[in-house]
Amino acid sequence: MISVADAEKVFNNYGWANSVAEGKADFGAIFRIQTGALLEESKARHERKNLHSIVRDGDTDFARPVFVIPTEREQPGYPRSFVVFSKVDSYVEDRATAVHHFVQDRSGGAWKAAATSWVYGAPAKAGESPARYLEGEGLLMREKEIAAPGTEVVAGAVFSARADEDRKVCGRYGDYLSFTAPDGKRESEHFVQGPLTGGVVDAYNAKDALVDGLVRDTFSYAPTGGDLPVVRLAGGASLVTCTYVMSEHSENKPGTKWFTFKKGGDVERMLGGSRRWKVADRHWAVTAVIEVPAQGPADVVTVNSRGAELLSAKGTPA
Repeated sequence: MISVADAEKVFNNYGWANSVAEGKADFGAIFRIQTGALLEESKARHERKNLHSIVRDGDTDFARPVFVIPTEREQPGYPRSFVVFSKVDSYVEDRATAVHHFVQDRSGGAWKAAATSWVYGAPAKAGESPARYLEGEGLLMREKEIAAPGTEVVAGAVFSARADEDRKVCGRYGDYLSFTAPDGKRESEHFVQGPLTGGVVDAYNAKDALVDGLVRDTFSYAPTGGDLPVVRLAGGASLVTCTYVMSEHSENKPGTKWFTFKKGGDVERMLGGSRRWKVADRHWAVTAVIEVPAQGPADVVTVNSRGAELLSAKGTPA
């Protein structure tokens, strides 16, 4: 299994290489350091850069990393993985905490980032709890901070001992957010109610009233990217990262002739060829982080549904 020193090298190299690749819009370089759902997200973003000259700054330096590395007993074969919790270098006092998942698919293979997300962790100093770094980033985040990630071996393991069961929360959350507006149901026995559960349902349901209520919207969440490691938190809960392709299908209701999208926006530019549509399908990359207790409902910690990366869009012109 990888040592802390080597994991730190992987993490530092990724931060540097990703910043350079993003700055140059070099997808070939991105391919060498990312995999899974994260790679697909980057691929879509860079295709839009090439087509529409979108500029995006990828220069972010991370500091104060905490490494969660499993034992050989937990991962005797491949793929292997580890998780890093860190702060943004210029905002180390901030509660915003980055979570990076790295995987190695074969012996001697490159370690690649498979997912990135954010959570609110403990501030660097007691009594300080700013969260300025993530302002305006399109993330929905639980105000309550997560407990510290477990890094010590407990019963021969570092990761959650109930990972397979914990990961089922990804499917349940996807099912919860899959419906045709305005038929989404806020209440669920599986999740703590709040802005990241009922609030998301309300936002999707509200779309039925847009465009004078003349367009029908259906949302569908499909888990993607494979199983990611499940981190054990102090206190016994597990932290599960879920990656999805969220599909949004829009079509005219009876009597509606056409609808449009924001002029010059990503959706319109990706659809191309027309401003008026009678059917449109958009696919987005969504990442959610969910805290799963040993018993009781799960609590969604982060979801980027409001600022998700657009993967593709197709439609039928009116």
